[in-house]
Amino acid sequence: MNLGIRLAGVGSQGMVSSSVVLAQALGVLKDYEVVQTQEYYAAITGGSALGDVMVSDEKIVMPWVFEPDILVAMAQDAVVQHAAAMRPGTRVVVDDLMVGDVSAFGPGVSVHRAPMVRLADEAGSRRCANIVALGVFARFTGLLTLEEIAQAVAERAPGKPEVNQRALRLGWDATLTQVA
Repeated sequence: MNLGIRLAGVGSQGMVSSSVVLAQALGVLKDYEVVQTQEYYAAITGGSALGDVMVSDEKIVMPWVFEPDILVAMAQDAVVQHAAAMRPGTRVVVDDLMVGDVSAFGPGVSVHRAPMVRLADEAGSRRCANIVALGVFARFTGLLTLEEIAQAVAERAPGKPEVNQRALRLGWDATLTQVA
């Protein structure tokens, strides 16, 4: 197995932090080979931000994710910026509130909507939408159990543990709607 995973959004959505949590869950808890990289434009609040995770059951030779197998997009700007890198077979989850137009994805790209920001509001803080996204990701891909991703969140994102765990559970239980 070799998977390139991209968690993308805009600054302050926590997608870089989520990629670190995801890398820990896959590398430490699941014992996969993992490389996590990140890119963000810190000079601009709301600028592009992404965290990539390369995961494999073999030694990783190329640590960069050029054509992700899985994309979680939390903002319309992330879709605009990354849609061209998606190839047939790529699986995408977009937030149903922050992403309106998914027409930029080419044929053969499987696109699903999930209410990640709405569920974060339900959990008690929109700031935990990235944690909701981790729950959605874990269930959507089957790469992690709820318990595994919950452990990684507890260890790497300890800020408000009760809110984070609720957000994670809401993401895990979320209903996704396939749109393409």
